[in-house]
Amino acid sequence: LLAAGFPGPAYVWAVRSVEIFVKEVMLRPAFIEEIEGTPDEFDKVWKLANRKVRSLFKGGKWDQALNKVESSFGPLDPLPPTTDGEDVWKVWKSKVVSQRGDVVHGAAADPSVDQAALVVEWADQMRTQLTLRLIASTTHPLHDLFVAFFDMAKQAQGGEQGATGSAPTVSA
Repeated sequence: LLAAGFPGPAYVWAVRSVEIFVKEVMLRPAFIEEIEGTPDEFDKVWKLANRKVRSLFKGGKWDQALNKVESSFGPLDPLPPTTDGEDVWKVWKSKVVSQRGDVVHGAAADPSVDQAALVVEWADQMRTQLTLRLIASTTHPLHDLFVAFFDMAKQAQGGEQGATGSAPTVSA
């Protein structure tokens, strides 16, 4: 979107992409695993997990959601600081998310190309960090799936040892 000359939509969808990743990849699997239920109760468990995820983002606030990610899967590493030396996660939660809402609801003009490019870059870094966190954390429900995939890929490349245990894991 940014390369096509649409900084506003690029900004909005960069923020939304991180929100979707946190909700659907980091939190929902964790809540589904935490909620007790039998396989025939999956619809009930899914709906309850969905309510829990939504409640963490209530009012556009990200603090509770990111705190849950950290308490479940380990701390998020700091991203490179802003040009003003500020923590990117803090700027994201305090300024970027609200600016996204203002743009979406017509309360603010589209951001500049430079602003949008920076938010797109931060979103890429955040999704990468979150992906690495779910792989490295042995407590994430998708961890074993990824490790098994890496094992198969390594074996397909002729490696003698699979990926299991070859990378350090982080526990919550």
